Amino acid sequence: MRKLLLFFLLLSVQISLFAQLLSEAELKNQKVYKSLTEALKEPELVVVLDLSSKDLKSLPPAIEKFKNLQWLDVSKNDLIDVPNEITSFTKLQVLRLNDNAIAQLPADIGNLSTLRELSLHKNKLTVLPESIGKLHGLSKLDAYVNNLTKLPESIGDLENLIVVDLYVNDLSKLPESFQNLDNLEALYLGSNRIKQFPKVLYSLKELAILDLGDNQIKKLPREISNLNQLEFAFFYENKMKKLPTEIGALESLVEIDLSDNKITKLPASIGDLQSLKELNLDYNKLREIPKEIGKIKDIESVHLSSNRIQVIPDEIGEMNSLMQITLDENPITILPEALFKLSSLRLLDISGTSILSVPSAVGELENLEILNLGDLGFDQTQINAIKSYLPRANRVQVVF
Repeated sequence: MRKLLLFFLLLSVQISLFAQLLSEAELKNQKVYKSLTEALKEPELVVVLDLSSKDLKSLPPAIEKFKNLQWLDVSKNDLIDVPNEITSFTKLQVLRLNDNAIAQLPADIGNLSTLRELSLHKNKLTVLPESIGKLHGLSKLDAYVNNLTKLPESIGDLENLIVVDLYVNDLSKLPESFQNLDNLEALYLGSNRIKQFPKVLYSLKELAILDLGDNQIKKLPREISNLNQLEFAFFYENKMKKLPTEIGALESLVEIDLSDNKITKLPASIGDLQSLKELNLDYNKLREIPKEIGKIKDIESVHLSSNRIQVIPDEIGEMNSLMQITLDENPITILPEALFKLSSLRLLDISGTSILSVPSAVGELENLEILNLGDLGFDQTQINAIKSYLPRANRVQVVF
């Protein structure tokens, strides 16, 4: 009898605990129910329910019994819709509906007032319901690889959003209310149909990651300087021909990808990006590199493949931390002596250029690991000479 009383006492304490919202760390330590049959044996204790990859065509009605549910994963099934009953889970914090065939969300999804993470990627959504703006606790909205053509104006009410991933959709613009997302740190809008840099982003002072790659943007605005917390910027595969001088104001920038554009010239202010570690300008129409690039002392990777560059400035030798540089497929005829002062350099790619010879100074690159000389047409005598220049030839991969 005593043991029975103790059991019910512990059960009562446990149910009382689950009546409260658990922290992210506490949720990770909860029992994960992966079988509906098992979960229905003790529905009051079910806090984390994982029904992913179960070949579900619809959510079973019995799911309503889990009144204390805080984490629900029904991803990787064959769901085509979500019943409105799911909006009755008043303690739900994490909802994963990704990797299904869902075309529409419940109109009342905004009733999930405790939701902090909503995962919708790889479905067939074309719109999000207006009520989504009621999810004031939401910090992560993940809806990449859908068919979204627009976002509801109410999205601007999600003041706690930190991450928004809308990669691969059909968006052409963002609603005006987007400018109210003051806490947004990461925004992924790659592979959409955006033709102009969204003005609503100018006020997002906390934005650290911005992906606008694979769109139709023709230029970056001067107001890009407002995003002074930006660390990672992805503008690959657009239609930009030049960069504004104000890009040099992005003092926190660590990586920028501008590959596959039509950029013909870089502003001298590129040298003001003192935090930059990686610069990707592959597949553009650059004819020259400004000498100011040498001011970026801590940069580690510079990608300049497939441009129209003829001369590399001597100032490149001042980039003491440079570990890799790709100069392939450019009409370069000679390498500056300063290049061989880059003691940290590990990869040098000059394949497909117009270089006729490699100087013995290449041997000064003491940390070199890969030297790509493909398509330069060197004969065996030249190849043997180059190998002899390398004091660590047995440890350097030379590609001819």
